[in-house]
Amino acid sequence: MKLLPLFSTLALVFALGAAPGHASTGTGVDWQAAAADADIDRHFAEARADKKPLLLYWGAKWCPPCNQLKATLFNRADFIEQSKAFVAVEIDGDAPGAQKLGSRFRVRGYPTLILFNPGGNEITRLPGEADAVQVMRTLQLGLSSGRPVKAVLADAKAGRKLTTNEWRLLGFYGWETDEQRLVPADQRAATLARLAKASEGVDRETNTRLWLKSIGTLAEGKAADPARLPRLRGVLADATQSRAQMDVLTNEAPDLVKAIT
Repeated sequence: MKLLPLFSTLALVFALGAAPGHASTGTGVDWQAAAADADIDRHFAEARADKKPLLLYWGAKWCPPCNQLKATLFNRADFIEQSKAFVAVEIDGDAPGAQKLGSRFRVRGYPTLILFNPGGNEITRLPGEADAVQVMRTLQLGLSSGRPVKAVLADAKAGRKLTTNEWRLLGFYGWETDEQRLVPADQRAATLARLAKASEGVDRETNTRLWLKSIGTLAEGKAADPARLPRLRGVLADATQSRAQMDVLTNEAPDLVKAIT
């Protein structure tokens, strides 16, 4: 299994301040365990009957990023309150039969968060490595729109106008856990670059995130482009921007360095 990176020495540079805590002191999320197809089918049937979306969490007890997610997101009072609006399903990747479920949902990396509509269609994959507030915002966008990110991406690629929230769904999509569901691996860099260009002037945080991800992905096997250095320096010099993009800057630091040097 692939472990998604979450910690880096660069985190010490950008973690200049922690966000205010929102830990809950009450009852937590009512996670429903699933270890086989029958479990999953039962939970999807429950979601369909209750007309609720379903949030699928794929993780492991030994996984540091998963434990970080539990400590920063799953115990937040607003996440716990929001969880009443969806069916929360947890798959322990180490449980017997879990790997079969992993193949069914095309998941490998820990952690992976997938939001489905009541009919069982995938809406989006949440960026589990991002700041808890950003993940919450993306979850709420997915819940409110109910529109599959695959359809949003198709509109973007066709040149259709997107709303700011639709751009945020793309910018804060879990590209690291996509597993070639939206785009083939060899097309991801070009797709992210196109999205970064198309989203200019829409929302700075979203556009910067797409741009950083695109140059990090483009670095794989590509020649360096020093022309990108001024913008990257600008992001690093801006405390607000660097904090907002801390997960990208830390997790993709080696590729970002290769892209500009």
